[in-house]
Amino acid sequence: MFCQKCGTKNPDNANFCQGCGLPLNKPSPEKSQEKPQENFYQSPPPTANPEPAVNQETAEPKPESPLAALKKVASSVLFRFTAFAFCSLILSNILALIDTSFTWGLVSQVLGDIDPSLVNDMSRYLTSISSFGAIVSQIPMIIVAVCLWATYATATSKKDKPFNTAGLTIIKTLYTVELVLTCILLALCMVVLLAASVTSTNADDAMLAFICVIAVDIVFGFAILWLVLIIKSLNAAKTAAYEEHGKHFGKNASALVGVICYFMGAVNIVAAIVNLIFLSIVSFCNCAIAAAVQICFGVLIFRFRGEMRKLK
Repeated sequence: MFCQKCGTKNPDNANFCQGCGLPLNKPSPEKSQEKPQENFYQSPPPTANPEPAVNQETAEPKPESPLAALKKVASSVLFRFTAFAFCSLILSNILALIDTSFTWGLVSQVLGDIDPSLVNDMSRYLTSISSFGAIVSQIPMIIVAVCLWATYATATSKKDKPFNTAGLTIIKTLYTVELVLTCILLALCMVVLLAASVTSTNADDAMLAFICVIAVDIVFGFAILWLVLIIKSLNAAKTAAYEEHGKHFGKNASALVGVICYFMGAVNIVAAIVNLIFLSIVSFCNCAIAAAVQICFGVLIFRFRGEMRKLK
């Protein structure tokens, strides 16, 4: 082994140079053998842009479209029961308007000395008149019932056709006409009451007319708000019917409509109990069916809202 500094030849087992004393660097035979092994077992280079593994079990399904949510509610057993109860309510309303025996029975009890034959004659005469009027007064509700069944039919149809919104459109039109007539009636009442309060020379009469104006505003204001919310909810249903691509428009039925339906159902339950106490079977059935219809509509409103919230 030669020294790298002075060139002196040294024995192979020497650790220091015999000429200058510099430590001798011995080549390690193990290192020279490890290099090819290291290259041989070297891992392959990573591939560019590796694709992440997708777990098929944990992958969430795509949300349903508003159209699917509408079909799910409109084809449910609850919707069919509501439509059937609504038809029963129409029949009950007609029977309640035709039946005048309870009213004339109260009149005869109050008057006492009225001739029973006169009561029977007047009752038959009013029954014949009220029969025609009862049927005519229920025409808007009959149209709504037909539209409900049409909506149920198009929701349960297995044919590959677009959702038919004709029933929803007709119902919306009826409520829009009712809203316009309510606003016109409110304007007429306000003109009459304000004219009475202005032209009255008595302070008490003027104050009474002013109180009537406030009461009329509250009653008609509630009716107008109710109709507006129903029209808004029908617009939400119509919008959902035209959406087929899973995009949520952000429109939903009004929760206040469902709350009011529950409240009106509770009021009709109380009215049914009162009529049962006074032994008016027709009025009891009418109020009980009306309570069932209103509660069912409230449940449908909240169920539709729940299905639409799933899309967000």
